[in-house]
Amino acid sequence: MIAAPRSPRRSRHLPAEGDGPQDPAQSLVDGDLARALFAVELATTSPEGSWDEVTDSLLAATRTRADRSARASLFYGAPAAGFVLDTTGAYRTRWAHQLASLDQDLVAVTMDRLAAVEARVEAGASPKDSEFNLVNGMSGLGFVLLRRVVHQPARNEDLERALAGVLTYLVDRAQDRVLGEVLLPGWWTPDRHHTTAPGAPVGVTGHADFGMALGGAGILALLAASYRAGRHVVGHGEAIDKIVGWYARWRQETPERVVWWPNRLSLEELRTGHVAPIGRDEPSPLDPTWAHGTPGIGRALQMAAIARKDQQARLAAENAIASCLIQSQLGPMNEPDLYGGTGGMYLTVLRAAEDAERFHPLSDSRIPPLLHRLSVAGSAVSRTSRVLPDPDDSEFLYGRFGTRLVFESLRRRASPVCGGDGVLGIGWAE
Repeated sequence: MIAAPRSPRRSRHLPAEGDGPQDPAQSLVDGDLARALFAVELATTSPEGSWDEVTDSLLAATRTRADRSARASLFYGAPAAGFVLDTTGAYRTRWAHQLASLDQDLVAVTMDRLAAVEARVEAGASPKDSEFNLVNGMSGLGFVLLRRVVHQPARNEDLERALAGVLTYLVDRAQDRVLGEVLLPGWWTPDRHHTTAPGAPVGVTGHADFGMALGGAGILALLAASYRAGRHVVGHGEAIDKIVGWYARWRQETPERVVWWPNRLSLEELRTGHVAPIGRDEPSPLDPTWAHGTPGIGRALQMAAIARKDQQARLAAENAIASCLIQSQLGPMNEPDLYGGTGGMYLTVLRAAEDAERFHPLSDSRIPPLLHRLSVAGSAVSRTSRVLPDPDDSEFLYGRFGTRLVFESLRRRASPVCGGDGVLGIGWAE
């Protein structure tokens, strides 16, 4: 068995568009918003929590005007602040004024992004993946918009119009492209890292990222969540099916029957239809992470199957997730964080398992193995989390607050009540 390669190197900070430094207080990666999100969960689920602490954290996070510049995203600025305040549930009325202001900012950020897309198209330029991905692109904005639309006590036409614009844009991103003679996924982006494929214009190279954090799975998850919530745009269902078709085409399986997908497909791989070997080794799975691996991709496919009421596809997605929860895959993972460690893997598998149980009763002997292997994932989190980050570490994606969110889920054997894991694109807007 060829050893699985390590997951792609992770930056401790997510890339941001625009100029100038970010305000740490407005970061959901590392800042007051991260502290506030965990405070909400603790106040909801544990006697150790306090709504007074939630209030203090949220006041600290919203003490300055939320950033609505090109830097704003699911993890930073006005959209991130809106997401966190939205998780307060029944206490949203306490923050109604702030949420109303953040909703206006969210709409402004979204409309600016859509205008930038129109300008890019008119200029004949190709998109960057930051235009559409989950962590800092349109998919992330869409998840915040969807939650805010669903949780409004009365209809907000501005939010609905912004959400429809994002969904329409992502439906277009799902449409196949052709470069030279090569058929490409709609979210393919140009870069300079791969050899030009025969038949493609000279000097043009690129990739299609298949992960949840930066690629097609994030698009698919949002389209599925909004479709199930009844927020449809023209071509919505067909776009879901189109993306699912690409994942069906590039599904891989190891001798141990571990299902996996490539992290990125180059132009040459798309041309030949084969995943390129790594050096002299045969292609093999990445770590089973939320960001790039089978759990995140499998969860997006499960969400798509539930939204489209395709039971066979749902079982296939759940079995794919279950297939990677074995020692040979979990053993090399030695970090507990959400982005590329066992923490994100656990939260993703837990969400998928809850839906597997909901749509496949426990009395049914055909219940997918995903549920039986959930304890294995939980053990992996417990093992890797014995070495906790520094107590002063406020990071959410890579540090203490994200890990503690996982601890709370482990303790209750249930996904976060506040829906904080929805920032990973793995939850419904309910």
